[in-house]
Parts: sequence; structure tokens; C-alpha cells
Amino acid sequence: MPGSPSKRSPSKRKQAATQEPRPPQTACRQNIVFMNDALLSSSDIKVIKLRHPSTGLSAMYMFDKEKNKLYDMYAFDEGHRSWFIGESVQSDGRLFVTSPVDVTYLVLPYMMKATMNVPLDHLLEDADFPAISWLADVATKRDFSHVADRKGSPELGVWKYNEEKTLSWLAGRVTRLATLLQEKKVPTSTAQSFTFVRTMSLVETKEAYVVLAHGIISDYLPESLSKALHKHLKLPEVRGKQKTSEGVENQAPAKRRKTEGPLEDYSKDSVPVNKSNTPQTAKAKALAKSAAGSKSITSFFTKK
Repeated sequence: MPGSPSKRSPSKRKQAATQEPRPPQTACRQNIVFMNDALLSSSDIKVIKLRHPSTGLSAMYMFDKEKNKLYDMYAFDEGHRSWFIGESVQSDGRLFVTSPVDVTYLVLPYMMKATMNVPLDHLLEDADFPAISWLADVATKRDFSHVADRKGSPELGVWKYNEEKTLSWLAGRVTRLATLLQEKKVPTSTAQSFTFVRTMSLVETKEAYVVLAHGIISDYLPESLSKALHKHLKLPEVRGKQKTSEGVENQAPAKRRKTEGPLEDYSKDSVPVNKSNTPQTAKAKALAKSAAGSKSITSFFTKK
């Protein structure tokens, strides 16, 4: 999991070290994080751990307590990479990027599993992730009428999950994202070139971008909701990915070895071939005459 990023740039950290007494030498963990300038100007930023809405596993988020906003943290790790920070080398070469996240995606899994109509701050309780209280602070001030029905007075903050509203809202998000991806001419697959996109028909191109947008949105949805959205959008059935011999997906399949062999065994009962006696040319006769009495080159490599 990504570590807590520093709030100050490496240059400012170096300046502060020259003004303050040098502490005892200890292991200092540093990370490279790209973030919005608004976060740098905030006085209270926390890196918290929440349950990921798609996988249900632990994920890191950045919480701006001053502006009451939540940011997603993406980690790009290509392996075997380090960073040079000032005069030090950070062996962890991961790159972190922050992006604003709609808290609706984080609240949806809890709404979908709710068995009783309770206030949102009571609904957002998770013993494994105590930092969810920060999410509750953000969510209680939001309107969730696009994915749920309000129960009781607005002061209670009670919402009941509505699948029809949710699918309609998600379909609109997919459509807008697909339009943006098409305007940016983003390839619809890792192996697809821009030329291939242009050669598709308009209907096929639009559908390809909707499929891509659905996949991106599904990264923030539970699997059941992702499948329901796929059906709601009337997208083509997903074909199973062919795995290589090592079981790694998204790789070009290894070339299939040809298993068909000859139907006859030519190593047995071989029939000698009769060579036709073709007449030699004058040049060939001259070469044969000059080579008379000389040894073959293979005779020098025979065992004596």
C-alpha cells in the first residue's frame, strides 16, 4: 500500500533541515505525489484507509479536512525504478497521483447492503476501517437523491438504495465519459491503433467507447452493480479472455504449435532414388580432371 506522502516539496524539506538541529539518522520514507495546488495550500491533509468500492479491499485516499473533500490516490508501479530526491535515492519508485473522487461510489456498497433505514452516519460504520468517520463527515452533507430515496425528514439523513435511479445515473456517467474518450481519440484497447478506430463504422466506434467507459466506471462499482449496468446499457456479451500457458491475461497468446505430423513414416522402407545420368558440360569435365588425385576436405577431420 502507498505510504503517507510528504506535504512539502523536497526543496523545502532540504531548507528546513538546514535551519533545524539535525535529528539522529533514521530511515526516512519519501514518495513522489502529483496533486492539485489546492491541496498544497490546505492546512490539514490526511491520508486515510478506506474500503475500495469495487474490490472491498483496503485502499488509500487523501482527505482535505479544511475543504471537506476526498481524493483518490493512484499508484503507478513499473518495477525496478527508483527516484533521486535531493541527494538521496528512494528505492520505492512508485508514482502517486491524486484525483477528486465522488463519495457516491464509496457510499453505494454500504447502501446496497443496508437491511434497515438508518441515518447515513450510522450506516457508514466499519470496524475494519475506522477512518470511515471522515467519509461520513463528507457524505452527510451531500444529496444522494440520484441513487437513493429519502426516508423521513432531511434532518435525519436517511436514504434507501434505489437500483433504478442508480443505473440511470451511472448510464449518464458512462455516456459522458464515452463522448469524452472519443473526442480525445483514446484507443479503445491496448492493442488498438488510431487507424483501426477510424476504420470502424460510426455505430461500432460509439459502442467500443461505451464499452471502454463502462469498464472504467466499473472500477468503482461492486461486481453485481457492474453487471447490472452492463445489461442496462445493452452492451455485447463479454468474451472470456484467453490466457497464456502461464495464466497471465492481457498478453498476446503464444503461437500454437503445429501438432499435425506426416501420415507416413518415411524412415522405413526407403526407396533409393535413381539419379539420371545427365551429360557433363566441358567446364564440369575440366574441374573433375583437375581434382583427380586430391583428397576430400572431410578426410582431414577423420580419426587417425
